[in-house]
Amino acid sequence: MYESSPVQAIQNTARQQRVPSASARGNASWYSQLATAWGAAIDRQADKTAALAQQLAEGDDEPAAALQVSAAAHQLAFISTAAATASNSIGQALEALGRKQ
Repeated sequence: MYESSPVQAIQNTARQQRVPSASARGNASWYSQLATAWGAAIDRQADKTAALAQQLAEGDDEPAAALQVSAAAHQLAFISTAAATASNSIGQALEALGRKQ
């Protein structure tokens, strides 16, 4: 069905990127690194969606091509929603933790 799940996409992004050592990262928090990984996954899916849409615009008007664009757009929406939900949930948890201290 799907080439990879959003979690696999994030894991693949982390593997593909050159992850600097802890000392080289400086002040980059784990939360910032997580947001960077989500952003990279969204960028990859957006690029894939745009490439498929470009093929459709160039005259590949087969139903299969239109379905691929639609599927890629839905995957992009899913990844974007998952990233936003994860970010909001983590933010709320950190806020609650901060109030308890």
